[in-house]
Order: sequence, then C-alpha cells, then structure tokens
Amino acid sequence: MEKYLNKKILYIIPVIFLLVLLFRIFYSYHDTQKQMQEFAKKEAQVLKSHALAHRYYYQDLYFDKIIPLNEKTLQGLPAYSSYFINQTFSQNNPFNISLQTVSDRARDPKNKADTEELKAINYFKEHPKKHEYFNGDNPKYYQYAAALKIEQKCLKCHSAKEDAPLFIQERYDKAYNYKLGEIRGVLSIKIPKEKLNEYFLHHFTTSVLYDTFAFLVLFYIIYTIAQKSKNINSYLRKTVQIQTQKLKDSLIKERLTGLPNRLKFLEDIRNSKEQPSRHLALINIDNFKDINDFYGHAIGDKLLLSVAQRIEDFCNDPASTVYKLPSDEYAVFTDANITPKDFQRRITKLLSSIQKYEYHIHGYTIFITVSCGIASNEAELIIKADMALQLAKNSKTDLVVYSTLVDSTEVVNKNIQGIALLKEAIANDKIVPYFQPIYNLHTQKIEKYESLVRIINDNGDVIAPYVFLDIAAKSKLYPNITYTMIEKTFAFFENKKEFEFSINLSIDDILNEKTVTFILEKLATYKTPQRVVFEILESNEIENYEDVKNFIKKVKSYKAKIAIDDFGSGYSNFSHVLELNVDYLKIDASLVKNITKDENAKKITQTIVIFAKNIGLETIAEYVEDKNSLEILRQLEVDFVQGYYIGKPSPKLL
Repeated sequence: MEKYLNKKILYIIPVIFLLVLLFRIFYSYHDTQKQMQEFAKKEAQVLKSHALAHRYYYQDLYFDKIIPLNEKTLQGLPAYSSYFINQTFSQNNPFNISLQTVSDRARDPKNKADTEELKAINYFKEHPKKHEYFNGDNPKYYQYAAALKIEQKCLKCHSAKEDAPLFIQERYDKAYNYKLGEIRGVLSIKIPKEKLNEYFLHHFTTSVLYDTFAFLVLFYIIYTIAQKSKNINSYLRKTVQIQTQKLKDSLIKERLTGLPNRLKFLEDIRNSKEQPSRHLALINIDNFKDINDFYGHAIGDKLLLSVAQRIEDFCNDPASTVYKLPSDEYAVFTDANITPKDFQRRITKLLSSIQKYEYHIHGYTIFITVSCGIASNEAELIIKADMALQLAKNSKTDLVVYSTLVDSTEVVNKNIQGIALLKEAIANDKIVPYFQPIYNLHTQKIEKYESLVRIINDNGDVIAPYVFLDIAAKSKLYPNITYTMIEKTFAFFENKKEFEFSINLSIDDILNEKTVTFILEKLATYKTPQRVVFEILESNEIENYEDVKNFIKKVKSYKAKIAIDDFGSGYSNFSHVLELNVDYLKIDASLVKNITKDENAKKITQTIVIFAKNIGLETIAEYVEDKNSLEILRQLEVDFVQGYYIGKPSPKLL
C-alpha cells in the first residue's frame, strides 16, 4: 500500500509544481500590468504638479507686477507659452509622453481636445469636485487629465470685456465672461503603452525566468527525495503524530513550567466528580508582583520554575497531579484514598519546604512565603478551595482549610445585590441627600446642615449608606455618588443663604482627578461658595498628605471650608491638622457617645477642644443623643453639636 502511495505522490508532485508555476506566471503578469498602470498614473501626477507649478509661478510674476503685462510680454503668459513648452517636452522625453493644455472650446485649433480628452472634460463637468481623471482603455496610451478651472486671477483679463486691459480687448473678441470655477479645459497627459511595455515586460520576463529556474531546482530536489524515500508515508504519518502531540501539549501544558495548565486542571477536576476521595490545594506566592518589579521578569520566571520543581518533587506519587495556573498560582490535586487530615498534613509539610528553601537565582538569594487554601470532598471543589485561599491571603496566614465558616457565598451574593442596587439607583436618579442639623452652642441656633447620602428604592424604603458605600468604593461606582450629592446639595441650598452646609469626601474622591475637577468647576459657578464645607475623613489610607494639602488649597481659593471628620479616633494626628489648614474638627462619635460615663473620653474631648481653640479652629461634636451629653459638651466649650437629640437626617430642613 505504501509503495502504491509513493508512486501516486511521484505523479502528483510534477502536476502540483506545474500548476503552482503557471499560477505564479499568471499572477506576475497581472501584477506587472497593475504596476505599469500605477507607474503611469504616478508619473502623470508628477508631470501635472510640475506643469501647474510652472503655470502658477509665471502667472504670479505677471499679477504681482514683477513682469509688466503688455503686448510685448503677453507671450510669456502660461495660456500662450505652455503650448510651446509642452511641445518641447513631448518631443524630448524618453517615454514619448505627450503633455498639452486642451479645451472643448479652444480658440486655437491646435489646442482643441480630442475624443479621449473630451471624455475627461465631460467627466469633470459631471463631477465638479473631482480634480483628476485617469483612463487606460485606449490600447495605445494611458490618458491622464487635470481639470483647469477658472480662478480669481483669471478674471482679471477674462471677466467682462470692458474690464480687460485694452491691448487684450483689441486682440481677442471672445475670451471674456468666464465664470469662477468654470471648466475651461484640461492639462492632458498621454503616456504611450508601447514604451512602458518594453520597460516593464523586460522585468516581467526576467522574473518569470528566475521563478521557473527556482521552481525547477526545488522540484528536482523534492522529486529526488520522494523517489529515493521508501518510507515517505510512514515518515509523514509520524511527523503528523508528533506535531499533533505538540499541539495537544501546547493546549494542556503551561508554557513556562511544562506542568498541566488551567485547561487540563478544569478537565481533571470535572472528570473526578464520581471519585469517593478528592483533595485540592491552591497555592499562591505572596507579593509575587513585588518580586517581579524588584528583580525583573527574568528572575521572576526562574523563581516560578524553581517553585514548580519543588512542588512536583514533593508530590511524586502516581495519584497526585501538580498544575501551574495563571500568574503565580499552583494547584495540587489527588484522588488517593486518604483522609482530609492526611492531605492537610502533607500540604503543611510542602508549604514548610517551599518557605524554608533558599532560592538562588542569578546571584540573588530569595526567600518567599505562600498562601494556601485546601478543600476536600466538596461538590464545588475549586470554588471552596479558592474561598479558603482568599481567606488565607486576607488573614495573612499560610494555610486555611475550607469549612462552612469560610464560605463567602453569602457575602458574594450581598455584593452582587449591592452593585445591582447601586447601578439601578444611579440609572434612575434614586440617590438623594438627607440633611442633619448642626446646632451652635453659643448662639443656640441651627446654623449648619450636614448632607448625608441615602437611596430610595422602588418601595419607598430609605437605604442607609452602610449598606452600599463600601460596595460602591470596591466597584468603582463611588464617583457617581459624589457627583450626585454635590449637584443636589448645591441646588438645594442655593436659595437658603442663612445656612452653611457640608458634604463628605473620601480620600478616593480627593485622589480622583476627574472628581476634583468637577468640584472646582461647581465651586467656580456657585454664587456663595463660602457656605460650602467639605468633610474629609482622616485615616491611615492617607499615604501622601501633599495630595490632600493641594486639594484643600484649591477649594479654599474659592473660600470654601474644610472639616476633619471623626477626629479623636485611633489614627488622629495633631501635626497633620496644623499642616492641612482646616476650619473645623468633628469630634469622633466614640468619644461623644461615652462622654457621660467615661472620664477618659471626656478628657480627650477637652484636649481636642483646647487644641482647636489655640490654633483658631471650631469644633463639632457628632452623635449627641441626650441632654446630659449636650450639657457636658457645652461646659467643655465645644462650638457645635449634631445628633438625634438635635435632629435626625431628613429630606427637609427643621
């Protein structure tokens, strides 16, 4: 059978080569014809540009009065001289290219358009926005034409006869009453095909001979190999098998380590569902991005290889498989008949081995830590192991074993519902401000309000911010809330000029260039920006106080004010307040709530008040719930208070 196939191949090879050669010749011929036409068009465009440049140059010499226009110099005008120049060019160029200015209304018969040129003129009349025409239908030459339209300068001599120079009036009877933009003729360029054929077909012939020779040599080599090969089909079959296997490996093996990849991992987990014992560990290198950034990707790749080798050497039993997942993650899976405790002990030893090992790469010694999540005999094995891994990473521990306590499904569902709520509220304008009064203990009047965000759902329920603000920050929807609160609060207080009003800003708002730009634009157009107070929460999220200082400087240039919210909480920093140039300190709720029963809370509050007065700031106590708290705060000389005892947040003012 193989001998028969070998003979068939020997007959097929010359036929294939002949067909390929004929196709190559056919393609080369058509390509040469196309190149010849493109060359003709480009050559014509170059000649047109040169001729028109000459024409405009000499026109400008006359119209700029460098050459006086009179009977003696008239013959220098392009309308007269271009014929003689074109004739000289047509007789002396190597391709016998004809260059001529022609018209369908020529006063001189030698400038009268022929049939091909009339086609071009009619084309321009039908297509007034076109400026060039090219046609290769004539067997003798390519016809190119450029439209010559009446320009403003032409009308100096060819508008009304009585406006033309006298010596032109005496010389011509009909060269008048031209209209601006009118087609008066074309610059006609004819490029003979015979000369171009000689030039291009020479190259075509050379190319065909070269291709034929190359194909014959290649055919001889392949034909000789085919003749001498007794096992060509088996060789081809083996080659196909090898390439097929390589393709399969590329689909199921990770490129860097050669370990089974995520595709193979998902397939194996799916196929193991009926097994009575299944154990999975997901292992992630901690802060691998920092290693990549510090040492470079080449060392990072070497580290991934070393860790892969270490895991593979440790898990060398036939029932276990090590996988390399995307980025810096690995998986160890086994369906061996062992208990979850045995698998956990085994993985614990593996993690210890990985973390104690010194990785020597390119002269560097690198130590790593890892996080691992384990799940055993679970229906959704990967999801459960990943939940355990995420908890390990978040809790800064190296190993977490999945249990119902680890399950984050409920949290995920709440997050999804929260995002849906937020998106629906943003899309349907259901984010609204509620206003809580702020009472001046000195004047005993309500002088300020804090604007607090709420969502009103379809049932009319008022949803408090603790339900959705954290989700908004994580889902990057927070700026939409800030924009809405600023827009609606500014509009609400526009005609209530007796009150100051405050709006809360997060550090993310201050670091967001678009949000800052929006705030500054609103302040610039607001009639009374001095009534606006922005409350900033001081926290350990502030890494660069320069950004906050710059923001405060910008808003205060519009006379807006700044309050530091929750001052007196664990991270409060008195020196930062001095640097930030604020107007109010809002005393933290944890102090105010306990001020009637905790002497330390009272002392800290008193310290804050004294500090604020010494540097010219005013204080606001939040969460005032009863009369006793109010009286103590009055004795401590706090300036303002707010809380349910004064008034609850409401869509209307008290």
